[in-house]
Parts: sequence; C-alpha cells; structure tokens
Amino acid sequence: RERLPKYESLFKEAAVEYDQDWRFLAAVSYQESLWNSKAVSPTGVKGLMMLTRDTAKQLKIENRVDPKNSVTGGTEYFLSMRDKVPARITEPDRTWMALAAYNVGFGHLEDARILTQSAGDNPDLWMDVRKYLPLLSNKKWYEKTRFGYARGYEPVLYVQNIRNYFDLLVWLEN
Repeated sequence: RERLPKYESLFKEAAVEYDQDWRFLAAVSYQESLWNSKAVSPTGVKGLMMLTRDTAKQLKIENRVDPKNSVTGGTEYFLSMRDKVPARITEPDRTWMALAAYNVGFGHLEDARILTQSAGDNPDLWMDVRKYLPLLSNKKWYEKTRFGYARGYEPVLYVQNIRNYFDLLVWLEN
C-alpha cells in the first residue's frame, strides 16, 4: 500500500514498452528489492531490480538506483535471459527458466538442464529442472558441470516467490 504506488507507473510504462504484464515486473522487483529503490545486497547488486554493475554496464544503465533505469534495465535483462532459453521451450516454462537464469545465471540454468536430461527427465519443463538446480550446490554434482558451484536452491525459491507475488498482485487488482 505504501511502496507499490510509488513505482506502479514505472512498471506499467515498462510493461507497455516491452509487452509484459506490469504485475509480473512488479513481482520480480518485489522479490529483488521489496520495492526499495536504494536496496543494496552484500554482493553489490543495487536498485529495484537488483542489477549487477556488469549487467548495468552491458545494458547502458548509468544509475542502478534510479527507479526508471532499474525497471528498464531489469526488464531488458529478463527478456535477454528469455531470449537465450531455447525456442522449443513454451510458456510458462520459458518464463520460469528465464527467471531462474536472471537469478543464478544462464550457465547454471543450462548445467541444471543437462543434469535433468542425464537423469531421464525433461530439460524443457520447469517442474523437472527445478528438481535438479539444488544439486549445483553439492560438490558431487557441480564438479560434473561446466559452470560449477551455484546456490541452486535459490532460483527455485526465487521463481516460486515471484509466481506467488504475481498471483497476489493479480488477485488484488481484481
């Protein structure tokens, strides 16, 4: 009630510009920063969409804590992750995997997809891949991967939280 109204118009502008649901963008931002434009993590990511310095530079975002820049940058970064997900993967799995990549990195998502396929499950289904992401924090498994160790349980919780926040925002609006 207090924070969202400050940024709602930015989410709506980005939603129109990038053909996204504003509530989805708001849900990502809430997971990232609790809608705190001055948020800074211990690892140095900043802003509403918690962009790294490298990601901001890549996206030509000069001020990561500027709310408009952060929402624009975060939206563009999410879409870049979604574009990397193989085209054969359909919605909503494509979005869930792109969100996981936003959180843990695309390379780690691919490592988890390879583990998924090696185990005989479907690497194109989020519900299968999410079972293997946590293995990336176990030496027995991450030693076999290209990108190595990752806190693989985090993107699983991350995606589920965003799904829950999105559902809540849809419910509140209706």
